[in-house]
Amino acid sequence: MSVSESEHNQLTTTMAAQQEETLLSRCEIPIIDLAHIGTDVCPMKSVVRRIGQQLFSALSTKGLAMLVNHGIAEEKLKAMYSDLDNFCALPEGCQAQYLRKPDSNHGYLRPGMEQFDTTKKELRHCYNITTLSPAAMPAQEEVPEFTQHAFPLAHDLTNLSKVLLQALAYAFGLTPATLLACHSGMLQGDGSNPSAMRLLYYPPVPPEDVGPCCQGDGVPYTRCGAHADSGTFTLLAQDSEGGLEVKLNGSDKWQAVGHLPGAILVQTGQLLAAWTTNLLPALMHRVVVPSGTYARARGRHCVAFFCHPDKDAALPTLPLRAAPIPAPPTFTPHTHLTFHHRLLNAAHHIQKRFRETYA
Repeated sequence: MSVSESEHNQLTTTMAAQQEETLLSRCEIPIIDLAHIGTDVCPMKSVVRRIGQQLFSALSTKGLAMLVNHGIAEEKLKAMYSDLDNFCALPEGCQAQYLRKPDSNHGYLRPGMEQFDTTKKELRHCYNITTLSPAAMPAQEEVPEFTQHAFPLAHDLTNLSKVLLQALAYAFGLTPATLLACHSGMLQGDGSNPSAMRLLYYPPVPPEDVGPCCQGDGVPYTRCGAHADSGTFTLLAQDSEGGLEVKLNGSDKWQAVGHLPGAILVQTGQLLAAWTTNLLPALMHRVVVPSGTYARARGRHCVAFFCHPDKDAALPTLPLRAAPIPAPPTFTPHTHLTFHHRLLNAAHHIQKRFRETYA
């Protein structure tokens, strides 16, 4: 059976994308199996201790890891992607009802409303969810199942974050409840905690809008400019479309992450990096427009969960016995005053980043 030239080009592009060298294809991203931990907020201590050691090792050496068998069904993510597509298809006047307000991080962001790279147009739709209140979500008659799908998914990601917080607490030599107490207000909607679930859709990019070369300083478009996340850590679920790149700690080279079906990526945030004196580094990352014509013609979907501590939380000083592996340096002890001052500066930095991004 013969194929047309366009079909041949599409097949060639797809095969090239599949053969792209990534951190995953080179086995450079640690994979952590959560098969016996799930999203139960009170899992077995022995399992959490093991996960904590693996998570600490991964974040201290690489700054990121892939979580598998995490208990969040792929069907939930796909349903959310579909709901976001339906929301993005609404008339602009209808979408405008849900635009993010200046005094809040909750709501819809049209392409261009959020800028990490001021030299390029950033092509993405975002819907931030900071409260699980039906009144703050798209109406049932506009996107029928948006709320019904968003709330259980947000609940699962919040619980998974709580499990990881317990694991990190063990790795830091703290009691498992210590970090949970610092993050008690996630998605409560009362302004006490900036954690958020973010729904992301990167629309297709017509070839004529970008040209044959999609990267470099002269290209006017990107999907998300380079930045490091500002909180404790970020969870990221994504579909099979590529584009996510990171700079590993100590490197100036952008490297493609790659896609592991069903996995959730976890990355260190800037606050955790500051808290651990950069023992757990926060990586710069970006989402680029794919170079292949076929890949550019497809949209990309993600669900991110940004885990932050409560605004008024008194974060504990990490003990010297925190490191469960011998290679990294030990933590520097701090008095309450100096430690509080350092974290206050980190909080001010996060607020500054927020203002600059949404300016």
